[in-house]
Amino acid sequence: MSKVALIVDDSRTARIVLQKMLETHALEVDTAGSAEDALAYLSDNRPDIIFMDHMMPGMDGFEAVSAIKKNPATATIPIMMYTAQEGELYVGQARALGAVGVLPKQVEPVELSKVLQSLRVIGADAERREHDEDAVAKDSSGTYSVLDKVDQDLSFLIQELFDQQRAILRRDLHDTEEKIAARVVDEIRSPDADDAHAGKAGPPSYMPAPLRIVVAVLAVIAMIFASLYWRSEQSRQEIQQQNAGLQRQLEQRNAFESQDSLQLQQQLSDYRRALDSAYAVALESIEWAANQSSLYGIDELPMGNSRLTVIAKLSDHLAQLDFHGVVRLESHVGNFCMSFAGPDGYTLPATDIAAVDCDRIGFEPGVAYDLGLRQSVAFANFINLADERTGGRIRYEIISLGNSSPLLAYPGSTAGVTASAWNEIAASNNRVDVSLYPDAR
Repeated sequence: MSKVALIVDDSRTARIVLQKMLETHALEVDTAGSAEDALAYLSDNRPDIIFMDHMMPGMDGFEAVSAIKKNPATATIPIMMYTAQEGELYVGQARALGAVGVLPKQVEPVELSKVLQSLRVIGADAERREHDEDAVAKDSSGTYSVLDKVDQDLSFLIQELFDQQRAILRRDLHDTEEKIAARVVDEIRSPDADDAHAGKAGPPSYMPAPLRIVVAVLAVIAMIFASLYWRSEQSRQEIQQQNAGLQRQLEQRNAFESQDSLQLQQQLSDYRRALDSAYAVALESIEWAANQSSLYGIDELPMGNSRLTVIAKLSDHLAQLDFHGVVRLESHVGNFCMSFAGPDGYTLPATDIAAVDCDRIGFEPGVAYDLGLRQSVAFANFINLADERTGGRIRYEIISLGNSSPLLAYPGSTAGVTASAWNEIAASNNRVDVSLYPDAR
């Protein structure tokens, strides 16, 4: 059964040229004008070798090679890049993807013949290779897996190189044997035959003809073994060098990927720190703005409607920042200098009287504590509905410190102090402080 070659090239001229050369080796040739057509062809056909162009409209040659090698049903088909691309880097890239080598568009017939022989598409070993591929195809439904690791790719590449070197070595040795045999025949030919052929006397013979034949044969055998050893050692060293080069490329790529990963982690860490810093600054700004309206009058509720307006705006800003935590409201009651007003209780005195003449200064600690907790109905409803409104993200704490923690210290004595001066200090201590405590992030 004749072998089949598939040519994938968008150039009709290039397909025809290569097809004519392949047909001289009794190969059946199928062609495809694009990588997509080639993949469609491979869904129903299994050629013995594929010649793949690189630059094509749509999917290029490298992408097609990768797709073929990833498919277990087609992974064992040898692929030879047939392109004008050249250079060691390009050859390395092609082989890393699974191609066995690169042929130029101006390939010589002799070079093409060597490639076909090395890949066992033509020659005595072609039938055995076909049998091996059939066995692999039968087993592919159960246990075959695509070589997708780097060490497996290296093993595949080394095996292909070794097969090519072995085929070239066999051919060169065959040529060498013929040359050596011809020279030995000339050397051991009898003097009479030489004289009859050349018309002159030959060199004198100093050993019997049978012994000279044995010596010559032994010399030929020694030269063959020496040549075999030298060529095999040279091939082994070349393969080791190529393997070492591929290993270095792999290590460099892993090093670059590791460096990129570290840089990305560092960038993410810097971004998180910057975001946390900006978040903290935003909370401090909102807290400062809320405390600009911390004071309330002696006749006002510390948690009244004016305080509700401030806290509602504060809650909206915190929701926009996705704040999770506690908003603490600390109320403080000032110790005002007051005059008795009959049934109306106590009121602020005239500004020109002395503080020593006030009927009352401040309240008892218990009374001041209760005064600090006074709330309007609207404020109390706002606080009670906070969990339902924010889903528990924003929680409120209301604490009364009464008159125990004044912001400004009062004079040590009322003597020599006017009531208005005393009450200016008390008004500064009559306040509600807002503090924000975010949950741990």
